[in-house]
Amino acid sequence: MSAMRVRAEKAANTVAYGLVTGAAGALVGVATGGLGWALAIGGTAAVAGAQAGRTRPDSTTRRNKKMTAVTTRDLAPLRREGWRMIHARPLGQDPDRVYHLCVPPSASRVVVCMDWDWPKGEQVRLDEEGQITAGRVDGEIAVAWVLQAAEAVRQQLGDNKKLLGAIGTAQVLPVHHGSVQEGHVQVHREQGDAKYEINVIHRSLLVDKMRPLGEGATRRTRRTARTVAEFLETTFP
Repeated sequence: MSAMRVRAEKAANTVAYGLVTGAAGALVGVATGGLGWALAIGGTAAVAGAQAGRTRPDSTTRRNKKMTAVTTRDLAPLRREGWRMIHARPLGQDPDRVYHLCVPPSASRVVVCMDWDWPKGEQVRLDEEGQITAGRVDGEIAVAWVLQAAEAVRQQLGDNKKLLGAIGTAQVLPVHHGSVQEGHVQVHREQGDAKYEINVIHRSLLVDKMRPLGEGATRRTRRTARTVAEFLETTFP
């Protein structure tokens, strides 16, 4: 959703909530003490309603919150297998765009997982040019967002390599509402001299596709995973 649409939705919510609560307050005022009370109570209620409408999260924010909760539940089995999970962390300038940071017990990667509002009923797939699409939705936007977040994490890991060791990132986009071509597609992108792989995975396969990253864990790597998770907790509060 564009910034203009978000502002329009908030303006509509402000007006609608103000009118509805104002009218309800006026009816209470009439029943209580006539026209004067109707104006007083109705006006106060309208102001309160407008404020409630203004602060109500837009529809995209509400959908993102629901998807974040679903992915948190989907990833729960990995936590029971020793993964360290940090959920709903904003990494960029958009506070509504939040990420899951997942550290396997092998401490081999930090998985940067981002929920995206893929359209219902559409198949997420790669086109002939290797671009990710889902109906008329440009999936490259999601790719750009998750790469930007992963780069922020990667930079922090690199700057603290002496403390954390050499740990890279993996980028994951779970699909909630649509289907995925063969359940899992990989998008390959280059930025500068680096090459990145973005895994687009249907939520039903999410745990199975991520689980191999936790293989080969030892007591030492588990300690490292704990240290990395604690570092991420404080770095991305």
